[in-house]
Amino acid sequence: MSYPSSAIPRSISAIAFLCILAGVLSAADQSPIQSPSPPAFGDSLRIETVVSQVLKTNDKAAAARYMEISAMAKIGPAGAWDDPMLMVGVANLPTSFKFNEDMMTMKMVGLSQKIPYAGQKGLQAKAARAEAEASAMDRDEIERELALAARLAFFEWYYQARIVEDMKVQRSLMADMVAAATANLTANQAGQADVAMAQADLWRMDAEILTMEQMVDEARYMLCALMGLPTNTILPPPAQPPTASVPDAPDSWITAANVNYPVSKRMERQADGYGFSAASMRRMRWPMLELSASYGFRADFPMEEPKNMVGFQATFSLPFFSGHRQGDMARSMESMQLSMDAEASQTRREVEAEIKTLHAKAQRLSQSLALYTERIIPADNDGYQSMLASYAANRMTLTDLLESAMTIYRDHIAARRQAYELARTMAEIEKYVSGPLAPTPAAKQ
Repeated sequence: MSYPSSAIPRSISAIAFLCILAGVLSAADQSPIQSPSPPAFGDSLRIETVVSQVLKTNDKAAAARYMEISAMAKIGPAGAWDDPMLMVGVANLPTSFKFNEDMMTMKMVGLSQKIPYAGQKGLQAKAARAEAEASAMDRDEIERELALAARLAFFEWYYQARIVEDMKVQRSLMADMVAAATANLTANQAGQADVAMAQADLWRMDAEILTMEQMVDEARYMLCALMGLPTNTILPPPAQPPTASVPDAPDSWITAANVNYPVSKRMERQADGYGFSAASMRRMRWPMLELSASYGFRADFPMEEPKNMVGFQATFSLPFFSGHRQGDMARSMESMQLSMDAEASQTRREVEAEIKTLHAKAQRLSQSLALYTERIIPADNDGYQSMLASYAANRMTLTDLLESAMTIYRDHIAARRQAYELARTMAEIEKYVSGPLAPTPAAKQ
């Protein structure tokens, strides 16, 4: 902002006001540098509580857990043998339907069982288990996305609310400046332009506060929705989130992502499942074996003692037609396995690149935040104190002093936003490197 410069006489009351102003600004300056004391339990909402509540009550997480339970329930049936077949009937019955006319007539009972000697049932069970493990990775991925959304909403709520507090403190100071400029105008110690520009800055601040308050409400509404609460739920004030350190190199993060990130692990399990399915289909090209046994009861005849009969049978299928079909399906599954392996390999490379990008961003944000809190804002305060002395000695206009106060305000807000972006970046990294967020359904049972 540029203001017309003019020599303005000073009064004792104006000097006293500026001394009070300097004290308030100096106190406000400590807020982005010092961390507030942790509140007592229950007085504020902590980010760990928010994430736990989201994972416990969010319906998307519940749906993913149900899908995992469903996939796990398929493992046993996939490897189970076919049920045995019970046969009852009659053999050699005359057309008169009389059982005592022909000595060859027999009442039959039999039992048959298909024997999966080729091992396809075991391979199908392994494929189902791999599918269940992939479903567990799906559940883990959804929970990580929900945890990330909860952290981002919490950070936005917390930091934007702190920015609003800073803006309201600055707004109070600017209102005092408008009052002082109006008083000086009445005493012919300031020009009309000074009053008009100070009032315009005050109104501009009011508009910015309204915008920021809307952003705070939006973040709170989203947080309530993620936790499964009505959007009009009154939440305790957010506690300051913990600050994570940024390592010098991203190697430890990349190693942790290779172990914990569920997307690439899900693809690996899916590839294993396709491989087991392909092997099972190739085994199904073998002749299928069915064993059966029967027992025949003969009717009594006066001239001959009846003799009951037993029978045994082994049946083999001749896969003249199904062999080609099963072979084609096996090749299809093998191609899907190769596709998933390739996709998993590419995903690991992209994750490594993303982690390196986030690490570099986090390092620069951390360094930038340190510059604001350790150098820029203290230098602003020192400069303001010097300008305050110059103003008291009638060597500076009120508009120049107002510009210095606005510089302090802008740097306070910039420091808050740097902290907000750093927290968001670290949340993105945590999605890749953190361990499992919740026990599996089997563990809960």
